[in-house]
This record gives sequence, structure tokens and C-alpha cells, in this order.
Amino acid sequence: MAIEFEKQSLARPEGEAIKRRAFSFFTAAFCLICCFATSATSIPMMAYWTEALGLTSAETAMTVVNYFGGCVLTLLLFARFSNLLGRKPVVIMALICGIGACYLFSTALTASDINLGRFLQGLCCGLATSASMAWVVDTAPREKAWLGTAMTAAGPNIGLSLGTLLTGLIIEYDVLNPAHLFEACIGLLLIGIVCSVFSTETMRFGTESLGQVIIPKIALPARLVRLFFVGVSAYIGTWGVSSFFQGFSGQFALIVFGQSSVLLAAITYLLLIIPIAVCSLLSGRFNPIKTTFVMITAFLVGTAGVFINLNLQNQWLFIASVVVAGAAMGGTWCAVLKFLLMDATLKERAGLISALYLGAYVGSSIPNFSVGQLAKNATMADISCGFGVWITITWVIVVLALLFIRKAPSEAEAKRFN
Repeated sequence: MAIEFEKQSLARPEGEAIKRRAFSFFTAAFCLICCFATSATSIPMMAYWTEALGLTSAETAMTVVNYFGGCVLTLLLFARFSNLLGRKPVVIMALICGIGACYLFSTALTASDINLGRFLQGLCCGLATSASMAWVVDTAPREKAWLGTAMTAAGPNIGLSLGTLLTGLIIEYDVLNPAHLFEACIGLLLIGIVCSVFSTETMRFGTESLGQVIIPKIALPARLVRLFFVGVSAYIGTWGVSSFFQGFSGQFALIVFGQSSVLLAAITYLLLIIPIAVCSLLSGRFNPIKTTFVMITAFLVGTAGVFINLNLQNQWLFIASVVVAGAAMGGTWCAVLKFLLMDATLKERAGLISALYLGAYVGSSIPNFSVGQLAKNATMADISCGFGVWITITWVIVVLALLFIRKAPSEAEAKRFN
């Protein structure tokens, strides 16, 4: 039914249909990027808020937990709402949540304001993860279907890169004050709403009933269960490290470079996130299973280097390790999405993507929660040792699981190994 609707909605004269599809793809990608770009503004701003509001390390870690809490809540309860309401209404809901977060940040006076704003950003990015990503794949050019998967993997990181860089430059060079910065973000999100209104819907209203979408469940095709385990393990392990960077990039800059500012915090985070975005796009053309083997190993090496050199305070080796770790994360995310979505139907996409990101958000919040609640007096050396165990377990699980599946693959799994 949904596939027929997509064909009918785009069954206009060929030139017009192509233009409408291209505009809708642009809008879906634009909204996805904007949700994460405006979310990223708070990452380098933590350096500013830490000084202005006197935030402790535990409070900083809890801002990340609140963000992931909003993501998890959305993906658990509203992951498949776009199968009921359509992609466009849910994307607009995501943009509205982002606007609410930006308003709170523009007037923030306490840690509670930051936490509530981060929670709303979590809702925004959670809705964007399920609806915008599915919309991107739905509207990708037919002759370049891989572009939809690549943009799905790279879009959030492109947004995070742009948001982090622009925030650092704008605040450091006093182009805008923090309040005006977040007001500008509100304007950007409003543009996304307008573009969404005039774009093409790809999911018929009521494709699934309210009863079907409101009941929390992991919507996984049976043929992909074992591969999903591999994918979600890779996402949890890599996201656990990248999410830690979100809250602590300012402190990393202070440790390694001897000083901290909004710009230095932004640069430190960009060293991770730009390679993620670039490698997410570049790895879309390669065999996803082989890419996963290579990238998860590079992640082990690069991330180990990050925490070792963080304690040694070796600037250049720290920078190189962060870049390697970021590239490995991006390559892993794109490869996982590619082998999971390879033969997914239109109806399966939102649930499959949401299930993957739900697992990633829940799992990757564990190290931040541990730092925020269970390790308040831990040193960076203690935290580094904990992450050493974390990344090693990730590598072992992913590699052994893939080797196990390769020995006796099902028909659907064999397609991916070939």
C-alpha cells in the first residue's frame, strides 16, 4: 500500500516528478541536518555554561544523559509515528521540539534550563532519526539509491560538524551573543518547517493504526535479527565514545592544549565529527560487511590512542588518534546501515532505523551515566581505563559475531557477505 502511494504521489509528468522528488530529498536531508546542527550548538557552549553557571563534571555528564533520554523516549514510543501520520508531520514535530530547546538555551540561567533544553533536543533528534531518515531514503534519487543510505548515515554528523564549527566561531569572535545565536537557530528550523509543508509525502496517512504504532516494540524483520545484533553492538560501542566527546570536549581541550574556550571545545569535537561525516559518505560505495570488519578494528586502535594520549597529553598524537577514531566511527555507521537496509521495504525502514538508534542511544548513555552518577570522584585516568574495556568488548562482539554468521549464513545474510 505504502509503495503504491509513493509511486502515485510521484506519478506526475516525468520532469516535474523528478523535480518534486529532488526537492523532497533536499528537504528531508535539510531537516535532518538542521535538527542535529542546532543540537550541536550546545556542545561547544558547554565550555561557556560550565564557567558561567559553575557546572560540575557530574552535571555536565547529566546534560548528555538528558539528551539521550529524550532520544530514547521518542524512539521507544514514537518511532513508527511516521507510519501513521506520514513523514512530513513527524518531521515538523521534530523541528518544533528543536525550536523549544533553542528558546530555553537563549534564556538559560540554571543547570535545570540546560537539562530541559537538552531533553527537548533529544526529542527533536529522536523524531528526526525515525522520520527524517526514513524520508531521506524514501526520496533518494532512483538511479543513486545508495545516496539515501549515505546521507542517512552522514546527515547527523554533517549537522553536528556545521553546528559545532559555526557556534565556536560565532561565540569566539563575538559575531552573535549566545541569546542571538539560538534565535538564529530558531529561524533555521522555521525554514525547515516551511520546506516540509511544500514537499512530497511518501507515506500514506494511516498505513499503520494508532494501536500498532503506540505500543512500544522493536520492529525487526526476522531475516535480519542476527545482523541487527551485530549492527546495534557496533553502534552502542562507537556511540558510547562519541557521546562522551559531546559533554567533555571542553575538558579534553583543557587537558591536552592547556586552555579551554568555546572555540577550542568546538575544534576538539570537530576533530572527531568531521572525519565521521566524510567517511560516512565515502564508505557508502563499498562492501558493507568487509567495511565493518576494517572500520571496527580502526575504531579500536584510534580510540585507544585517544585515551592513552589524553593522559600523556601528547597533542599531535591525540589529534591523529581522534581523527582515526572519527573516520572509523563514520565508516562503521554507514556500513551497518547499508547492510541492514539493503532489502528493507518502505514500511520496514522507519522501524528498523529507529530500533538501531534506540539501541545505540540506550547503550551509549551507559558510560555517561556511569561518569555522572557512579564515578563522580574518578580521574580522567580512571575513565580512560573504563573506556579501554568498553572499546575492547565492542570489537570482540562485532568481529566474533560476523565470523559466526559468515560460517552459516541465511539467504538474506549471504547476499550481504557476497
